[in-house]
Amino acid sequence: MTQPEAGEWNQTAALRDRLPAGWRRHARQAHLDLIEQWIGTPRGRWLKTDLYEELSPHRALLPCLGGSWIGMDVSTAVAAGVKPRVSRITVGDVRRLPFRDGAFDGVLSTSTLDHFDEPHGITLALAELRRILLPSGCLLLTLDNRSNPAIRLRNALPKAAQMATRLVPFPTGVTLSDQTGRIALAEAGFTVAQVGYLLHAPHIVGTRLAHLRWYERAMLPRLDQLMHTRLGRYSAHYVAFLCYADGAGVAR
Repeated sequence: MTQPEAGEWNQTAALRDRLPAGWRRHARQAHLDLIEQWIGTPRGRWLKTDLYEELSPHRALLPCLGGSWIGMDVSTAVAAGVKPRVSRITVGDVRRLPFRDGAFDGVLSTSTLDHFDEPHGITLALAELRRILLPSGCLLLTLDNRSNPAIRLRNALPKAAQMATRLVPFPTGVTLSDQTGRIALAEAGFTVAQVGYLLHAPHIVGTRLAHLRWYERAMLPRLDQLMHTRLGRYSAHYVAFLCYADGAGVAR
């Protein structure tokens, strides 16, 4: 992200989170369940590509994960806000990572690469993630799901309209579907081992009703069962990829 974009994230970090804690708790658990299913306890040295969700106790993933982590964010305000909960922090741009080749055993990238204005931003970021991974390195990537009609409609709106409607509290950008994601990852030097789909409640409804405990406890988990159906690839807010550099680990 450019310096102006970093400035936008500095401003966003200062905003109060308008989404209910119930929605945040449910989203966090969905991510933790996926990490447990696909990776278990991360081994070796891992990078998390942004720290925005680590600002909130209802969203933070790193306190629930084992392993050795370095957290990175483009925003100095976000980086400052997560101290001391995240002990090792770097400020940097995922398209120009400040790490040596092969520095990490794994990367967790949760909705970091779907904020660029142009597709080339995703291409650059994936190439950088491949560069810093060991040949056997693992990438768990989530992106806004372009196969979801609501995501496509939202992204068709001008950014000013998105912010004015409060559909999202931060800038959004181009993203990928499961099919285009597979292609982009292969071109970057990854082999995709798994594809998954996260958070199936309609976002505009779920984020407004999740303050009700019955909706959080009963309806959100029930709607997430759509992941096991043919509709799942269209209803999911996020598409997730588990992939390995140079094809390592596919047979595991």
